[in-house]
Amino acid sequence: MIFVYVLFIFLFLTLSFSKKNDFLRFGLFNKKGFHELHRMILSYGYNYSIKTHITSTIIFLCVLAFICYEFQIRFESYLIFACILTFILPYIVLWLYFHSYQEKVFNQFTIFLQTFIAVYKINPKTYPALCECEKVCEGEVQRLIIQMKETLLKEGDIESCMKCLIDYQPHFIVHNLVTLITTIETHGGNYQEGLDLIQDDIDDWIEDVYQFKRIQTSTKNKMMSLCLLSVGIAFLSKNMLQEISFNANSEIYQIACFVFILCLLFTLFMAHKIFSKSWFEKEEKI
Repeated sequence: MIFVYVLFIFLFLTLSFSKKNDFLRFGLFNKKGFHELHRMILSYGYNYSIKTHITSTIIFLCVLAFICYEFQIRFESYLIFACILTFILPYIVLWLYFHSYQEKVFNQFTIFLQTFIAVYKINPKTYPALCECEKVCEGEVQRLIIQMKETLLKEGDIESCMKCLIDYQPHFIVHNLVTLITTIETHGGNYQEGLDLIQDDIDDWIEDVYQFKRIQTSTKNKMMSLCLLSVGIAFLSKNMLQEISFNANSEIYQIACFVFILCLLFTLFMAHKIFSKSWFEKEEKI
């Protein structure tokens, strides 16, 4: 068991002094850890107070302490688990907020595209369509629309205006819309069928993304359920061992429990890591 502790300390020091690795930037021992976490969550439009952070950390540490107590795990092992938990918990919180933020941005952006097409069908002029979109959108999408309007008024060029949209989200559907709008504004012509096709693409895009995110959330919930189930099975196994007077202080039992809790923490971390991905897939960008 001493070898395991030494190995953990070695890995901890390696991560701590590695200039390229920022895994510990939200750590409890980092003076600017919470401020960095708070700044990033604030940039997503949410408020995360230090009181909430401390309360959630204490609750998770208490749950971890209860599990270690029930499994008769040594206190040294609990300290290691507690350190790991304080490092991964801020990332889990950050990813959950990021997921909510990305959902809000995706929803606002697709509303913008749908509204723009609907208004443009009635009046094929970019500026009036942008004005209508500004009324129904908010946040960074609204700021994008304002930027497009200002660029259009300043440059007087539809291509410069639409470049702002491409720079913000270079999705292939956006690229198709920009190409069509630019062609209509420049050369005119029949545009109704092209706008209908793009609108259908947007509807399919929304449906596919939400279906994929539901699958991701379901996968995360299944992983967490399996963790709870494994804890229950392990607890029953531990009680069965006690009936045959098994020594809980033996090295093999402590090592097995150490690896088991590490796997639970790793699963907790990886189950929420799927929320760190953007709702706009890189593979669909041009």
